[in-house]
Amino acid sequence: MPAASSFNRTITGTSDVSVDDAIARTLTVARDGYGEPDWFDVVTARGFISNGQVTHYQVTLKLGYEAASKAADAEDFYFQRACGGRRPPGNHHTIEARL
Repeated sequence: MPAASSFNRTITGTSDVSVDDAIARTLTVARDGYGEPDWFDVVTARGFISNGQVTHYQVTLKLGYEAASKAADAEDFYFQRACGGRRPPGNHHTIEARL
């Protein structure tokens, strides 16, 4: 049996509601695209201001995946996407998903 390996992903998400909502949306996109992460770390949190009010939140998360099978699934996702595969379903609220 191969030894379990780990890998990390960094993904940025946005929301016009709150930082917590931006984190939740980012984790949803991560689950849909790469599988369930084992942990996350908020690398940056920032916002945009208009007329003295916060209008948009942006967070960058470092996601950790511990299982080797998750690594293979994520690499397949990137390959399929790079070769013209369809986008993951649902609302896309990340910069990565818009590119």
